Formats: sequence, structure tokens, C-alpha cells
Amino acid sequence: MSADRTRQYGLSMVELLVAMALGLLLTVGALQMMLASQQLYDTTDSQSRIQENGRFALDFLSREISKASYQTNDVDVENRTFLTEICADACTEDTTGLAGDQIAAVFNPENDRDCADNTVGPDDIIANVFYVDTVDGISALNCRGFNLESNSWIGVGQPLVDGVESLQILYRVEFPVGDSFSYVSADDVTDWADVTAVRVAVLVNNGQEIGSGNLETRTFTLLDAGPFSLTDKHERQVYSTTITLNNVIYADPGK
Repeated sequence: MSADRTRQYGLSMVELLVAMALGLLLTVGALQMMLASQQLYDTTDSQSRIQENGRFALDFLSREISKASYQTNDVDVENRTFLTEICADACTEDTTGLAGDQIAAVFNPENDRDCADNTVGPDDIIANVFYVDTVDGISALNCRGFNLESNSWIGVGQPLVDGVESLQILYRVEFPVGDSFSYVSADDVTDWADVTAVRVAVLVNNGQEIGSGNLETRTFTLLDAGPFSLTDKHERQVYSTTITLNNVIYADPGK
């Protein structure tokens, strides 16, 4: 009696190579999808951080600068709006370079605290000084209080919003003839009593030491400053706003 013999053979070399090639293509495709998804997430997260930093920076500046010349019923600020003299390094000034300008808004704080949350006397007239500083590769909008009574700093500067690389400021100067006005830099203000509004622009990145974009050169212009050309992986946005000095306008009905 004879029996059928069934022989089973393995894969040929060609079949094995085709299977390996197909598997490799599927793996590469999956990796590309993962990388694209991660890149999209990084880009979206970076843009969200930039928008958030820009919004927070303008919110802080708008709220604090609008307090300029504020006084309580029993304290006279003497119509001082911005600190421009006898102020050590706290003066309102127009500076060159990417970091930009410094502004010191003078007022009597109703809550007896400066912008860094330091306690001051109930009758003290202070200036909240805003500027850009960089520490460990991360730039930030900083604020520090200055006491006009003692002509000295209050505490140390505190970072408010990371990612702010430049602060540029123009001042609206009113001209009595023809009810005209012009926005000028601090160096071009001849009479600070004529300033009724402030225009602010900030250059903002995501607040990280290393950006998530492509390495390239990007150029930015803020108000009357720039252009600034920066070569790195940081994506940036320029945000600006105009702040009305209500305490100045309402104190002088003629404005």
C-alpha cells in the first residue's frame, strides 16, 4: 500500500524580500504619520503659547499704565504721569536694541502695593516700571516698583510674562492748535503734561528657550523700532494696543 507524501516548502528569497519591503514601507508610513502629528501638535501648542503670552502682556500693561496719575482723595500726585527725572535707573526712556523701551507709570496705589506685590505706605507715590529682561535664555516682561518718596527701588524686579522679547512705546502728544495730535517716542516728548495716551507693541515668542519652528531668519518691525532680523527656530508675533490715560484726561477737562 502506497501513501501520498505532501511536501511543504518555505518562502523563497524573493517572497521574503517582498514581505520585508512591504513591512518596512508600512513602518515608515506609520512613523511619518506620528512625526507629522507631533509636529502639528508642537506648532499648535507654540502658537497657543504665543497668543496667550501676548494677551497677558498687553493685559498687564493696559491695566497698570492706565493707572498713571491716579491719586486717592488725600494724596496729591501733582499731575505726575510718568517718571522722567530723579529716578536712578527707573526713568521712562526710549532705548535702542531689541529689548526696547522702559516705562514708569506714576500713581498712588489704592491697595498700597506695587506691581510686584510689595507693600508700600498708604500715602506713598510710586512708579511701576516695566521693561524686558532675559534670564537663562528666556526673555520676559518684568516689573519693579520705585518709591518716589524715598527715591529708591522697592524690592526686586519680577518677571510677569515669559516670551516677551521687545517692548516698544509711543506717546500721544496733544497739540492745542487745531486739536491735532501725534505719537512720538519718549525722547521727543517736550511736555509730559500733553501726553493723553500710550501706544504699546510687544514682540512675543512661546516663552521656551528653544523654539519649535524651522531654523530661518524672521524680520519684525514694532511701531517706530526695527526692523529686527532674528535667526533661530522661534516663531514670533507682534501685538499692540493703545492705552488711554483717563486720569489725565478727566483731571483736565480741556483735553
